[in-house]
Amino acid sequence: MSPKIYRASAVAFACAFGTISPTLAQDVTPPITAKWRPKDGIYVVAGKNIAERCGDSTEFYVDLREKSVGGNEWSCKVGKLTDAGPGAIRLDLTCSDYNLAEFLKKPEDTEFKEVMLLKKVDDKSTLVRKTLDGKFKDPEWKAVYCPRDAQQMYRDAEAKSNAEAEQREAAQKTAWQPRDGVYASAGADFDDRCMKSGDAVVRVGQSALSIGGASCYVSHVSVEPPNSVTLNVNCGGQGLVTSNGSIIGSNSVESVTLSKIGDQSVLFRRSRDGQATWSDQQLRYCPEGAQRNFTESKTK
Repeated sequence: MSPKIYRASAVAFACAFGTISPTLAQDVTPPITAKWRPKDGIYVVAGKNIAERCGDSTEFYVDLREKSVGGNEWSCKVGKLTDAGPGAIRLDLTCSDYNLAEFLKKPEDTEFKEVMLLKKVDDKSTLVRKTLDGKFKDPEWKAVYCPRDAQQMYRDAEAKSNAEAEQREAAQKTAWQPRDGVYASAGADFDDRCMKSGDAVVRVGQSALSIGGASCYVSHVSVEPPNSVTLNVNCGGQGLVTSNGSIIGSNSVESVTLSKIGDQSVLFRRSRDGQATWSDQQLRYCPEGAQRNFTESKTK
């Protein structure tokens, strides 16, 4: 090849390469690095007997798919997840914590706004730090992911618990509940007793119950299909008046069970710690006139 032909070929190659190179460079994109997320499942504090402890109790669990984290006697809903750096996340939480509420002398159903920091150690371990009552008080600790058989046991137990909860919810929707209103014991003076506000006033919708001369706050309602409802009632300083006239349980929580015995009648059963405080009482729903009188008197 002559020198002129060689030089011409070299120039043509250089021009072609110079034209192609920028295009190739533009087509190359940096690899996408997936953001780290801890595995959903159960964990235990790093230490001895990990497999055994994993089968005994749930020391710590992560369920980001359901936006939940928790442990023994505490659970939190994840409100916000923020990436806090490579292999690290921050969770903003709304938590229920029985032990913390008791320690702070707050109601059991108190909700706490908390923050949790999770940082990857390796494929099976995560560093955890969480606030208590909104403040970081404890150092971070290492959580170890439990073995496969423990994870399966946990998933099976969760599935069973969820299925039972769905069954209870479905049963409660179709189960009998007492009508809110005034009740009185059946008898010759039934109408008169009704017009004088009866012997009991049921207002489950307003978390209230009046019976035996005591006005009570309904703290919890337990539906017991097919035809019973149990109310946990707090009667304040009045307590509940027993059949012999004594007052028990000042500032205590009592149970009142209402059972259907007819279209208009219910059976009232009162107890404390499983012990009856009054003989069972059969009451009937008062006529609409008595119901209106009671409503108007409350309005006034």
